[in-house]
Amino acid sequence: MGPFILYVCQNAIGDIVTSLPSIHFLKRTYPSSTLSILVNADLADIFDADPNVDRVIYHPANWYDTNFNIDISDDVEDIFGLRSHYDIVVDSMCVEKTARIIEHLNPDKAIGIGFEETLYAYSLPLSLAKWRTWSGGDRTAVECFGDLVELLNVNYCGCEPVLFLTSEARDRGKEWIDSIDHSKRPVVALNPGAGSPIKRWPFEKYIEVAQNLRSDGFLPLFIFGPRETDLFSSYSDLIAQNDCTVYYSETIDVQPLAGILHSCALLISNDCGVMHIGAAIGCRVLALFGPTSSRIWFPYRIPWNQVIEHDFDCRKSCYSGCEQRQCLSSISVNEVLSKVRCML
Repeated sequence: MGPFILYVCQNAIGDIVTSLPSIHFLKRTYPSSTLSILVNADLADIFDADPNVDRVIYHPANWYDTNFNIDISDDVEDIFGLRSHYDIVVDSMCVEKTARIIEHLNPDKAIGIGFEETLYAYSLPLSLAKWRTWSGGDRTAVECFGDLVELLNVNYCGCEPVLFLTSEARDRGKEWIDSIDHSKRPVVALNPGAGSPIKRWPFEKYIEVAQNLRSDGFLPLFIFGPRETDLFSSYSDLIAQNDCTVYYSETIDVQPLAGILHSCALLISNDCGVMHIGAAIGCRVLALFGPTSSRIWFPYRIPWNQVIEHDFDCRKSCYSGCEQRQCLSSISVNEVLSKVRCML
């Protein structure tokens, strides 16, 4: 029997997807291990078909909220279904709650990032200087998560993120795509949303792209999730006027969306979780980047996937966005269509 390993996941889709190579590397390095994942219940289905993960442990969706309290003196093994002891724990989240649980579990090896407020919990801390090398755009998020597992004295060999689909999600996704257009036109998905509005390419430009795609013989499909309710409400009439098909989900379940994107010819997306899901399940992706950097957040193979981003001096210090959003507004419809036509 190999070591018992616990990997504590981040709390966002993109972060989890870019941490997948480090998780899969752990299983390859310790093939006889029992590898468990501690993850937000709303995002747990990312691992539903992952052959590298032996067990998925859910915590409540609001667990990371500052006003959600758990008493670590209670039996966390009962609260979350954790083991009483792990040989290795990798904490990629490194917030107060995860640090306190790791301190309680007292694993043989505890790995985390050396933030001052949680440093006490980790016997193998990753230096802040090393972790923050990503901010200069010299390394991808995949490499930064790989730094955590490399603390186990192994030579990390990262690869492209791979998200495994359940057969049910794949079949239902194909059935849904087949049902929206019996003429069997190739479907191009358009994702105009993003968790942060500052990362959204203007919606009117997405509509113009959709009009041109329809003229080219493709079926444009708009994707909306629960965080884009306001965006969808604001533009639902315009979408209907242009006879565009819509996939709208009131949940952030990953597998159903992944199944649909798997049957699409291409996805055009802002930098967000949908972009990561599409690329990680093998859909061609054209990613539109604004204030964030593709050098960090788009670790996917080229030329199968492509990026459009325009450099402005202000991008390097942009954390909250601006009114002008030149980095996004300067991306033209013709530029996007030219890329799409080459990719298809």
